[in-house]
Amino acid sequence: MSISPHPKSAAGTKPIEVAIVGAGPVGLTLAGLLRKQGVGVTVYERRAGLHRQPQAHVVNTRSMEVFRRLGIDRQVVAAAAPMAKLRAITWRESVAGREFGILSLMGGEADERMHRLSQSPATFVNIAQNVLEPLLYRRLVELGGDVKFGHTIVGVDQSQAGVCLEINADAGGEFASTADYILACDGAGSSVRRALSIEMVGPTSLQKLITVYFRANLDRYFRGSPGPVHWIVGPDIRGVLIGFDMSRVWALMTPYSEPDRPEDFTSDVVEQMVRKAIGDPDAEFEISSVCNWNMSAQVAQSYQSGRAFLAGDAAHRFPPSGGLGLNTGIQDAYNLAWKLCAVIKGHAPSTLLETYEQERRPIALINCEQSLCNSMRMGEVDAALGASSMSPVRPIDALHEVTPSPDLGLDGDHAEAVAKRAAVASAIDAQIEHFDSFGLDLGASYESGALSPDGTDAPPISVRRYDPSARPGARLPHVWLACRGKRVSTQDLVPDEGYLLITRDKLKNWRSAVAVASAEIGQPIRHVCIGPGADFEDPQGAWERVCGFDKEGALLVRPDGHVGWRALVKPKDPTVALVTALKSILRIRQGVSADRQLVSARETQ
Repeated sequence: MSISPHPKSAAGTKPIEVAIVGAGPVGLTLAGLLRKQGVGVTVYERRAGLHRQPQAHVVNTRSMEVFRRLGIDRQVVAAAAPMAKLRAITWRESVAGREFGILSLMGGEADERMHRLSQSPATFVNIAQNVLEPLLYRRLVELGGDVKFGHTIVGVDQSQAGVCLEINADAGGEFASTADYILACDGAGSSVRRALSIEMVGPTSLQKLITVYFRANLDRYFRGSPGPVHWIVGPDIRGVLIGFDMSRVWALMTPYSEPDRPEDFTSDVVEQMVRKAIGDPDAEFEISSVCNWNMSAQVAQSYQSGRAFLAGDAAHRFPPSGGLGLNTGIQDAYNLAWKLCAVIKGHAPSTLLETYEQERRPIALINCEQSLCNSMRMGEVDAALGASSMSPVRPIDALHEVTPSPDLGLDGDHAEAVAKRAAVASAIDAQIEHFDSFGLDLGASYESGALSPDGTDAPPISVRRYDPSARPGARLPHVWLACRGKRVSTQDLVPDEGYLLITRDKLKNWRSAVAVASAEIGQPIRHVCIGPGADFEDPQGAWERVCGFDKEGALLVRPDGHVGWRALVKPKDPTVALVTALKSILRIRQGVSADRQLVSARETQ
């Protein structure tokens, strides 16, 4: 194969700093974060454009905080489904048919709801992927990023100097390009991951599904219980109905198995599947597309191979139960972006990049296990009902006349019916972790990697409960502060580049420590004091309660908003302590000047 050089890779020109493969939400987020920090990025996407179908739909609170950093959070909220329509998850015979049970998304004690709202300046949204992607794309273009659609990566060759990409362009044939690093964000079937021979660990196939995307107005059928997810438990059709805009855009996901094949689900078959799922023979709808996919639960054996990194679905495949896949990928991007920036700009040795896998892979394993648990737990509702929501559907079942609904023994006042209804309600209530993972969302914390531990014990992992902590590895807790009559979140104090040092007193020792440490590592350190009469005031005492250090201690926050180091009390020498902590975070060897080590690292990169 003869491959011509890309014009940008001609002799004497600078190669691309970072090549990102895949223009989905993770690739576009990662590209935007890098461009915001001034890193050169080119995104290669094999498709001719962005996704046309809705696909993923849950964007959690932590991901919205990332979009806040990118400056698109308000646009995302404006384009998302109305919160008033995200009321419930239901189990039903069909959309228009009998409702077997309901899981309220608006429940819980008022105090708990207020607690959650107080933990972030952002909130989760329900937004279709094909609505989210254009917002990310436009922001990337504003930041000077470039997406090359119709470009397929057909080969990856690494050396100590960089990465050579073999690219097939739809409009221009094959050519070669070089980059300092390549980031694989090209989905579950990642061609880059295969080229790197990185194996996936975990079950390869849990279930095969057909997804039918369609447009319809279903408002009149839900009778006060609208929501994003509805489980269909009918005699002819089973699966899950997903709402995207909660107005007209829907997807019906139906399981199938051998001997049936995807091609057996013809246009006539899928039309009848949707009609039976709606449960109204006169319902009007329009099918926009049909696809098939394989549900698995796998995490890549490694997230890095030399100068190549995996992120998003290329690194982990989860069952969709819980909506953790896309959000885990967004956090992959947030974690990797600042580290790449630090290495590319010469502020840290390349060993810092090893902490990406150290920090993100354990989170993926936790989220994969929870997604699998959510999926398996659905069987409890089926067992209580005596009917299945996810047993395979045969194409022939969709084409024959509607099968009368069996008597499930739920009706009447006799003891058996009362007990069965109670068992169904209890099984449905037990599914709450499937739809509420607030603890995993904001509570994700790193135990090793680019941080300096303070000796405190890690809190137990909770799926639903989030208790803010300023322990190293944790996300910086959100607290509303006051500054010159304005409300400011602690989240908004974190700079895009460099670090944030928070103290509770204007001690001269910390000011001089910041100046010396900043000069030592060659990066800015923003120093803010939170307290009475300080830069930012803590009117409700919330920061004092959550920060965990005394009036002379300090907290160092990384560019991704995770705590890197905490001094519980004033160190004997704040300057030495801060410099030591930063070197530990950046993987700069102790006892070696940052300048000398980084010059050496740059010469070998």
